[in-house]
Amino acid sequence: MMRALSLRVCADFTGKRNSAMASEVEKQLERAKRAIEKGKQADAIAAYQAVLQVAPTNIESMQALGDLFIQQNEPVRAANYYGLLFDRLVDSREEPKAVALYTRFLRSSEQPPERQARYAAVLQKQNKPGEAIEHFSVAAEHFIAKGREDDALRCLEQVAELDPTNADRQISLAELAEKRGKGAIAARSYVRAGQLALAAGETQTAIKRLAAANSAVPDDRDVALLYAQALMMSSEAGLAVTALEPFAGTEQQSPAFSKCFGEALLRAGQLDRAHAMLEEYYKQAGGDNSLLFQVAEHYGAVSNDAKAVEVLAAVRQRFHAAGNDNAFAARLDKIAEANPRSLPIIEFWSLVYSGMNREARYFETLVALFDAYLENDNLKGACDTLDRMVDIDPYDFRNQQRLERLNGITDNDYLLRVASRLGVTLSQGGVVDAIENPTGEKSGTASAALDDLLVQAEIFIQYALQPKAVERLQKVVELFPYESTTNERYLGLCELAGWWPEGAQRKPAGESSERLVSKPKQIKQVEVDDEPREIAVPPSPASGIFTQETLRDLAKIGEIGQSIYRQANPKAMLSYTVNEIGKHLRATRCIAVVGEPGQPPQLAAEYCAAGVAPSSGPLVMKLVSQLERAAPDAMGGLPLDVAAAPMLREVGLVTALGVSLMDKETQAPAGVIIAGHAESHKWKPNESYFLQTVGDQMLQGVSHTRLRSLVQTMTVADRKTGLLARSAYTDRLLGEAQRAKMQDASLSVAILQIDSGPDLIRQQGEALVDNFLEQISRAVLPLVRVSDLAVKYTAWSLAFVFPDTTLAGAMGMVEKMRQAVANGRKESAESSLRMTVSAGVVEAIARVDYDTEDIVTDLINRAESSLEEARKRGGDSVVSLTSSKA
Repeated sequence: MMRALSLRVCADFTGKRNSAMASEVEKQLERAKRAIEKGKQADAIAAYQAVLQVAPTNIESMQALGDLFIQQNEPVRAANYYGLLFDRLVDSREEPKAVALYTRFLRSSEQPPERQARYAAVLQKQNKPGEAIEHFSVAAEHFIAKGREDDALRCLEQVAELDPTNADRQISLAELAEKRGKGAIAARSYVRAGQLALAAGETQTAIKRLAAANSAVPDDRDVALLYAQALMMSSEAGLAVTALEPFAGTEQQSPAFSKCFGEALLRAGQLDRAHAMLEEYYKQAGGDNSLLFQVAEHYGAVSNDAKAVEVLAAVRQRFHAAGNDNAFAARLDKIAEANPRSLPIIEFWSLVYSGMNREARYFETLVALFDAYLENDNLKGACDTLDRMVDIDPYDFRNQQRLERLNGITDNDYLLRVASRLGVTLSQGGVVDAIENPTGEKSGTASAALDDLLVQAEIFIQYALQPKAVERLQKVVELFPYESTTNERYLGLCELAGWWPEGAQRKPAGESSERLVSKPKQIKQVEVDDEPREIAVPPSPASGIFTQETLRDLAKIGEIGQSIYRQANPKAMLSYTVNEIGKHLRATRCIAVVGEPGQPPQLAAEYCAAGVAPSSGPLVMKLVSQLERAAPDAMGGLPLDVAAAPMLREVGLVTALGVSLMDKETQAPAGVIIAGHAESHKWKPNESYFLQTVGDQMLQGVSHTRLRSLVQTMTVADRKTGLLARSAYTDRLLGEAQRAKMQDASLSVAILQIDSGPDLIRQQGEALVDNFLEQISRAVLPLVRVSDLAVKYTAWSLAFVFPDTTLAGAMGMVEKMRQAVANGRKESAESSLRMTVSAGVVEAIARVDYDTEDIVTDLINRAESSLEEARKRGGDSVVSLTSSKA
């Protein structure tokens, strides 16, 4: 009872005192106004000062006192009161008024560093980074002069954040932070300064700065990793191993750490440890296994062939599972060729090609294997290898050379058996002679050998592989010299291949350059550019007539067919195709249109010769319409000339040839290709065939690309938000990083998340967070450009990939997103909780000498570290860090 009474008495007293103070303030303000009206400025000043004694935060008195002292030409005293007024305006968040007051009355006089820092912070909020940097820097200098280094450190942090590309500012912040024992801040700034030096190509400077960062936070694995990566760029592998060694025993390692540490161990000569570390890396990250190939090379260099084969066997399994046997074989070739005396490596090399059905390459490995067996005094292995070589190609001259090398050092019965299979005989001197009697008649074996060699030459000629055809024709001269003057079939092939044996008589000029090629008897398997293909050999002599012009067309068709599927999109496919057709036919124009007849084209592309202007869309459609009425020729082409179609002159042509493209599934017209000349030209059947074949390849490529893109989008789309699912994130980011690296383009990544998302899920349930994430996606999707990639990253966050976008551009984009979310968010129906979002934004350092996987790993790490920093700052913010934290 007494306590309640006492509280009531206190409250009454306080209320009376406040009322008395308010009354006194009003009284003094009235007194000041009357004094001003009477021109008594001194009395007014006294009255306003009396008000401030009673109410120190009275804005009216501060403003009036500052104005009165300005009128009395006392700027120092005026600045004192204007400074108090500035502080009050900032506290009440009236930033525009505060900035105007400071600019007009306070900027010209020296202000306390606290006030300078507050002014800089207001400028930062108003997006005036240059002025903010200037005032933060001045405030920091004054703080340091007064011995207040922690306050100076906070100012320098803001400067570094506002000007992240200035290395000197980063160094100043790092040095002061290190002096004050703020290791994390020092390391962050040293790392950023080091990255800037790397971007400028100053590797040694970067190493010094990253070493300082590593020294500031010796327990930070990510900083040690960045330091080690810089050391590796300077070929200081030993120091890189030392930097990473303290973290090697931890249970979980990031792929970037495993790769860098493994490569450092490799270069330092610690092959076994490097092997184990890199095996772990490639199991996690995938990739081309290039470092493991280097491990195998190093094992081979130190004659540890068994370990080299062990490494290669494990890598081969991964390549085989991915269907990349050819890529593995290409890398293995270099290792085997560098170790020609290593029997285990050469045996493994031969075994790989044996399982790939690539007989030509397999034969080459057997040649090397034969030599390796002889080097190691393994006669049985050498004999077995020669048997396999004879099985593959009994007509290769190297078989005879190897038979000669075995003559006298192995069983004579074996030598005679192999000699009979080769169609040769062994003289006592060990010379291998072809089995052919003086009359020129050949044994049955030799006749079959000749026939096979001629068939192979025919096939190579038909597929425009003249060098290989010449090789077979030369072998015929070596084994059967009589044929070079008497065999009409052989001479015809020589003429088609453009090669003549020494001493043979060429055909007189003016006679036809075409010869009948005899009919091959079966389907043959040959290698085209080292790839096995089954070739249907023409069934009749007539089908074997090939002019050089036709062979040129066939070769070009194959080249275009291989390259079409390497294009990035359907538009690129059309552009590539019309350019190749136009150049090959030496046309004035070449136009490709994809779409249904009578409808606007879905895709179109045009090739123009030098000095020829592109056609307009209406003219192209008019030309297509005219072509549809043309009468087809014998090959199905649609020829036009200016006499029958005067509109050709409108596109600068005298004659044109088109073909209609059909959809293979619906058998409906799906487009046209047109080639034209500005002068008279007689169209040939092979040109119609060429246009039709290439056009069909192009249309098939476009259809496959569209279908693949549709399936990919349907597979990876998240149903609720409509965004891509996270399963698509890494692959697409790797692709964009590779493009940015090759084209020297900018690439930025942002992650936008609900603050305290995991806690909210545990406390409020998934449904609440799911609903809010859907609201976020609806708010931000209108801001996402067509070229950008939006991904549902986690249950409470979204990720965005911004190609061709700098950090400043990405920051602006994400700030718009955050504002859109803030403007559209509402209190949840399930609780009174008000959700906020934060974002981490980073830009890739996409140098050509960086691996794509490293660029992506660094991007993801820094984006997530930026989010962590936003959380530490209380959320509802956009943060960009230049280095990642564990």
